[in-house]
Amino acid sequence: MKCTDKEWMHCRVEKMGCSGCYYDEIKIGEWIRNKDGYIDKVKKIIHPDEYIEENYYCCKSTMASSYRSQIVKHSESLIDLIEIGDIVERVIEVLSGEDDTEKFEVVATGVKDIKGNNTNEIGISGENEINFIPFKSVKKILTKEQFEENCFDVGDYYE
Repeated sequence: MKCTDKEWMHCRVEKMGCSGCYYDEIKIGEWIRNKDGYIDKVKKIIHPDEYIEENYYCCKSTMASSYRSQIVKHSESLIDLIEIGDIVERVIEVLSGEDDTEKFEVVATGVKDIKGNNTNEIGISGENEINFIPFKSVKKILTKEQFEENCFDVGDYYE
């Protein structure tokens, strides 16, 4: 994270070539998203020593565990890590009273109300418009990076 103009005016460390800032510190319990699109919660931090040059953040999933340079986003709230293009599976109620799920592409993040407050909603692709859903109804997330890594291109076989 780069400092804003206000922070830059008062920061002497970054002006001397610092590679990071305490504003961008990742703590145990925060959610991280790495360059490969894996998301998980930080369980342990291994600090630099003679074998590693930068912090290593350990998560439950080894695929999400990453060096600091591999982490593209981090936050105390999972909703902040969702990006446009990710796929979410949401719980919907059906008439029989049992829950079912549907999958949608995320088309809007950082949704705010008229006063500028976060609404804890994300925008998903509807039939002809964007539908806003509460994040608490999201059951699973498939990041766009994971989708691209694991998809099979059918078009190559019909040409």
